Amino acid sequence: MGNEESVFFSRVLTELTLSFHIIYATIGVGIPLMIMIAQWLGIKKQDEHYILLARRWTRGFVITVAVGVVTGTAIGLQLSLLWPNFMELAGNVIALPLFMETFAFFFEAIFLGIYLYTWDRFENQKKHLLLLIPVAVGASFSAVFITIVNAFMNAPQGFDLVNGQLVNINPVLAMFNPAMPTKVAHVLATAYMTSAFVLASIGAFRLLKGSNHIYHKKRYF
Repeated sequence: MGNEESVFFSRVLTELTLSFHIIYATIGVGIPLMIMIAQWLGIKKQDEHYILLARRWTRGFVITVAVGVVTGTAIGLQLSLLWPNFMELAGNVIALPLFMETFAFFFEAIFLGIYLYTWDRFENQKKHLLLLIPVAVGASFSAVFITIVNAFMNAPQGFDLVNGQLVNINPVLAMFNPAMPTKVAHVLATAYMTSAFVLASIGAFRLLKGSNHIYHKKRYF
């Protein structure tokens, strides 16, 4: 296999994995906020329908997290095996947000586990709701940090390439590159919007199928 063919198939494999991963990653960023809003409304209005919505959405969210972890791990392996030159540069210049993304995910996963196993364990449901805040924050920051890496790929800065060697490396300058603000804002906005539309479409489907139960209508808040 020639060099051009290997590059082509590497691109195809990476594109397929990323296109599959981005679906679950996008939903995984936005869903925690929707769960938090639903549970907060349930507590505020003392409405069990909102609490039930939050509980069922959480079950679906766990599935998206599981699939997202598997596909995300595959992407990490592909970057190392298929694009070693880029990873060599990334490891020296833009590794900081990659590590921070990992810690943000661990932060999210730890509190998600606690949140799941403490349903009906608190007399004051507001305490249980507080456990969801780190989940939503961790999911959002995970998206922010990985988007910073993507922004760096579009507007690389924070280093000089002299005679094939990386010099004058500034990781902070690399993170806050010109493409970062718009890309981060775009990713977060679309993640929240996509998640809201997905949840709303499920309710719309149930209503179109003839289910007029108030439970399905309340997902529109």
